[in-house]
Amino acid sequence: MNLSLRAIAIPTAAGLIVWAAVTMFFRWFGHLILTSVHDERFPVIFIGLEGATGIGLYLIGLLYRKIDRSPRALLRFALIGSAVGLMLDSVSLSCHPLFFPGMNRDQVLAFTVWMAFAYGLFLIIPALQNALALTTGKR
Repeated sequence: MNLSLRAIAIPTAAGLIVWAAVTMFFRWFGHLILTSVHDERFPVIFIGLEGATGIGLYLIGLLYRKIDRSPRALLRFALIGSAVGLMLDSVSLSCHPLFFPGMNRDQVLAFTVWMAFAYGLFLIIPALQNALALTTGKR
């Protein structure tokens, strides 16, 4: 597969933007919404956050298709955006007092659990949107 600089730069920039937005959201609100994974409220909070994440990723995918209309744009976005986010999250988690100063260790663990599932969604949702666009002919 021959990838141009544009085909790599756009999903990389989009992945960076998504990572920054999510990181800032949890920096500002994580201490208010996250709880220990051992707390009885955790499953409800987790399902709510992941549901919101899925909806957000679907909407981001629709927006991304307006920026990059190439046939496999959303697939590239899913792969490259997830890779960028995972690499940056390895830094934010290893330096969590700097990135998430309001969160305690239990909340950082809850964030990590949310994050692992969210990256699964980040790979699946845009890929499904891409497959749907290819089968319906909406490139």
